Amino acid sequence: MEEIFKYIENSSNAKTTFMVRASYLQIYNESISDLLRTDRTGLQIREDRKKGVFVEGLSEWAVRSPNEIYSLMQKGAMSRATASTKMNDVSSRSHAVFIIIVEQMVVGDENDPSGESKQIRIGKLNVVDLAGSERVRVTGATGKRLEECKKINQSLSSLGNVIAALTDMKQPKSHIPYRDSKVYIFIYFRL
Repeated sequence: MEEIFKYIENSSNAKTTFMVRASYLQIYNESISDLLRTDRTGLQIREDRKKGVFVEGLSEWAVRSPNEIYSLMQKGAMSRATASTKMNDVSSRSHAVFIIIVEQMVVGDENDPSGESKQIRIGKLNVVDLAGSERVRVTGATGKRLEECKKINQSLSSLGNVIAALTDMKQPKSHIPYRDSKVYIFIYFRL
């Protein structure tokens, strides 16, 4: 985070400005919720020509420093689904993604001294914390914990299948199974 804001500080001037936004979501039992606005649950993944893949209704927070980002991370972590298992007192029961969007706007250039043209660049960084796979026999999961365990393992397996399909150089796949789990939002890109 420090590097991002150091770059912004060194690159900002009268013609070049930046905006940084952050979001934080979790995927719990294949349902997406906003960790910074706990009233937003059951969010849907959408795809748009301009935006690419995004989560509809996910809150975005303007941030001006690494400390503001760290504060949002701490706030969201308090809302994340956790539970006690035989292996861990505070086990993550969800996958989480902290999204940082950096937008750069350059007004005018050497070919446009009037400054009427605008060039906008957008970069997006997903910081991902995947819940660990679990063996039911070892964790002693039953009831709700068992259902969470199944969903965690299923989504990790789906993610592994996507990665395998993308990296199979011997027989490139015509179909990449992105949508087998909502975890695909972490790695989806256009080929």
